[in-house]
Amino acid sequence: MAARSKVPLVLKSAFSSTTAEQTAGEQKTIDLSAYTNALEGKVLKINQVWFSIDTGSAYPLSTSYYEGDDSQGTLELTTGTQTGLLGPQDDRMIQYAQYYYQAKDITGDSTPPQWFSVLPVPAMGYYVAADVLTFMHASQAIFDDTVRFCVVIEAEKVKLRPADINFLLVNQTLSG
Repeated sequence: MAARSKVPLVLKSAFSSTTAEQTAGEQKTIDLSAYTNALEGKVLKINQVWFSIDTGSAYPLSTSYYEGDDSQGTLELTTGTQTGLLGPQDDRMIQYAQYYYQAKDITGDSTPPQWFSVLPVPAMGYYVAADVLTFMHASQAIFDDTVRFCVVIEAEKVKLRPADINFLLVNQTLSG
């Protein structure tokens, strides 16, 4: 049984991507060393994750960002340090989401953003023994300007038995 912290954590991270960076993909590591210590049984239980895309100043994207292209991409949060997108089947995957913005159709209308193929955090939570997370994005069709990709993580510190920690460490280093 896990001992729970009385103080929930909200971790946030973001990066801005130029049009060139969007197709190349971009990753940002999130240091968890202040919250996890496998040798002492301290892990992080992630309860929820939210992704967002904005202009870099908290405003939503206007249609001018995607009217010339059908912007689409993938946002992921994984355990460990990653250098590229992983599939949703990978054991290191915490949350995975794809998005799509419809460019103007023949009548000049644009479709609002659509999120699809979303793999959310499991209802039981996702226990992280690693001391680093990776938040990443890559797209096949880009936005017409620099955009900011954000992640917000709701978590709590918990303490687990050594056998449980070993199980997590093995699973969070394997590819699915």
